[in-house]
Amino acid sequence: MRSSVTAGAALLLLCAGTSPAMADSGSLAQRADAAAAAAAKKATRISTTAANAAISYLVPLRVSDKRIGSNFGFQVVDTETGQTIYARQSETPLRPASNMKIVTALNALTVLGPSSRMTTDTVVPERGVVILRGGGDTTLGADELSRLATSTARYLRAQDLLPAQVQPPAYTPKTCVVDGKQRKSTAKRPCPQVTPPLTRPAVKVYVDDSLYGRPKSGPGWWSSYQPSVVRPVRPLGRIGVYQSDSAVEAGSVFASALRAAGVKARISGHQDAADGAQAAASVQGDTVAAQVKYMLQVSENNIAEMLFRQVAVERGRKGTFKGGRLAARDTLRELGLDTTGLKLMDGSGVSRDDRLTTSFLTSALQLALNTDKYPQFSGFLSSLPVGGRTGTLSASAARYTTWPSRCAAGQVFAKTGSLYDTIGLSGYVRGADGVLKAFSALVNDRPQRYSQLATRQAVDGLIATVNGCWGPTKKTGTPPAS
Repeated sequence: MRSSVTAGAALLLLCAGTSPAMADSGSLAQRADAAAAAAAKKATRISTTAANAAISYLVPLRVSDKRIGSNFGFQVVDTETGQTIYARQSETPLRPASNMKIVTALNALTVLGPSSRMTTDTVVPERGVVILRGGGDTTLGADELSRLATSTARYLRAQDLLPAQVQPPAYTPKTCVVDGKQRKSTAKRPCPQVTPPLTRPAVKVYVDDSLYGRPKSGPGWWSSYQPSVVRPVRPLGRIGVYQSDSAVEAGSVFASALRAAGVKARISGHQDAADGAQAAASVQGDTVAAQVKYMLQVSENNIAEMLFRQVAVERGRKGTFKGGRLAARDTLRELGLDTTGLKLMDGSGVSRDDRLTTSFLTSALQLALNTDKYPQFSGFLSSLPVGGRTGTLSASAARYTTWPSRCAAGQVFAKTGSLYDTIGLSGYVRGADGVLKAFSALVNDRPQRYSQLATRQAVDGLIATVNGCWGPTKKTGTPPAS
């Protein structure tokens, strides 16, 4: 993925809730690797019946944790049999935080397609005017804008659409050289008038971000969230840029690139291109699959909100919060998922009004594994952060690096989620039988006397229990023979 994407990962996003490192190195990761390797060496593959019975026995003994609190939904499902191994408040709609991005990912892969790319282009409606038109590329960067500027400059010259040259007015200089001597210009003895050379005015650069309509604050978004956590949603903006008007910022970068290409240019504000206007030049962004992977790895809110709208536009709805909500609902239903009780208010999970159930999430996660029927999901599992390894589950975020969860490092593939009172983790973990277990854990009303990290690590311990590496202890006793 391009350098601009890597630069965007440096931002600390609220809904990621952790350092967005893509991969770890150093002592933390090494210790997690060693613990996981030791656990794997000690582990003996057991039957699915025995593995699921151990989960059913141990999870209830460990789920009542002061760091988690009582408003906690948790479900574990065997992905081969479809058996629900454990369920607690699994039908209760809860705030998902960035676990909402699982919904956004599956919808984008289904409606837009993994190989699709979004286009940013330029329109030249008249001599000396260029409109930079946003098409929803979530990974647009300075490199792409530079290439677009170079192509646009070439087009302007080839089509003779640069501003017409103008003759600046003649003027009388303050000093001049007459007969080899320099003297001042006076009223009685004025210097000869000078006629300046022809000049070409700057190209006026406008931005068209009309694809999603006028930006509005998201439902359930706190005012403090914008633009530092999630910017106003526009179809034009550079990845990693958190500004109120990302379109004008991108236009300024484009104008600068035009100047570097030898065309005098300046940003002039917003102006929509005419419907169906022909493009002068264009660039395409990364594939939807690549956008989804980056969004899931670092929990990138702007990508999530743009994909939320792209799905709406592709389905013939308006690129608004309402349009995105209706399009998401329709897509999920067409996939055979029950949306009863859900509130799909945005694409990122920033909204405090979002509601999902752990039952719904485990159903969606099971469906995503059925790549024979749904080939668009073939890259979904590999796009998720890996416990103790990558993204928001990296060792540098203190995930799967401490007892009792470090033994599960490398075996957990899941999406994180964090708001100040919400912790989420939904994905897959390999069980002691070698079978993937789909799980979803949503903590709401997190006990504030404990840190977010403490709650996250408590949840990680439950997932290590599902993995089987944190097995029975003297305190729990041994599961009854199945």
